[in-house]
Amino acid sequence: MMSIMKNIFVNCLILIGIIAFAVSCQYKFTVEPVIPPIPPGDTISFSLQIVPMWADAGCADCHKSGGQLPYLTADVAYSSITGAGLVNTGVPAESIIYNFPSPDSDTHTWKKYTASQAALVLQWIEKGAKNN
Repeated sequence: MMSIMKNIFVNCLILIGIIAFAVSCQYKFTVEPVIPPIPPGDTISFSLQIVPMWADAGCADCHKSGGQLPYLTADVAYSSITGAGLVNTGVPAESIIYNFPSPDSDTHTWKKYTASQAALVLQWIEKGAKNN
């Protein structure tokens, strides 16, 4: 009887271990679209591409008037990021609005840009960071 109980116990432990191992594996199944470089003559619209990206990604949930700076809501986003010096058109890759939440950054721990979002922000800055 004791041998049977011991076998059941060992089998249960093995089963629990297998289940724990199987559910602990995490995979990223989403394939992120690649944003191709914008042709030199084309522009990136701040109001139609950048601000909606922040809203869709949930950035503006915290970065709104009365919340965390910079404010990224449509009504004040441009003045908030440019007034705080977060955009560097001289060296776009050093812009804080690009670097701080970039996918490779350790500075912004809550939400980060996806690689394609970061590429879009960088291209917008490279094209002069226009308020359009």
